[in-house]
Amino acid sequence: MFFQRLIACISMIWLGMILGISFLETPVKFMAPSVTLEIGLDIGRHVFGVFNKVECALAIALAILVVMIRQRDRWVILPAVVWLSVALQTFWLLPLLDDRVGLILQGQTPAPSSLHSLYVVLEVLKVAALAVYGFRVFRGTEKI
Repeated sequence: MFFQRLIACISMIWLGMILGISFLETPVKFMAPSVTLEIGLDIGRHVFGVFNKVECALAIALAILVVMIRQRDRWVILPAVVWLSVALQTFWLLPLLDDRVGLILQGQTPAPSSLHSLYVVLEVLKVAALAVYGFRVFRGTEKI
């Protein structure tokens, strides 16, 4: 039961971090009149670079715990969605988005792209999967 509660805690903390960084801090940063597009993008690149490392660590911790509790039921699809999202962001999207920011910081205008929208879709998928999985695991630890 301890490991299930730990899974629920990790899921909820991770969920809160995504909501705080991706859906609160990021858009609000660009509302500040003193923050130029270039400064906002550079800050965002650094924040998301560090946050991605934290997410990788959380993904590994979650995987270890899922293996430890020997979870094999249909609910394991939810952390799998999270792991896939993190992998896609880490190895594909973030490097491409970093390159785009680099071009903008050099004064160039990159071609239009849907990469940012895809990143947001993956964030929404992670939020949904972590919320449902975290609550499901937490409810499973309650004594009846």
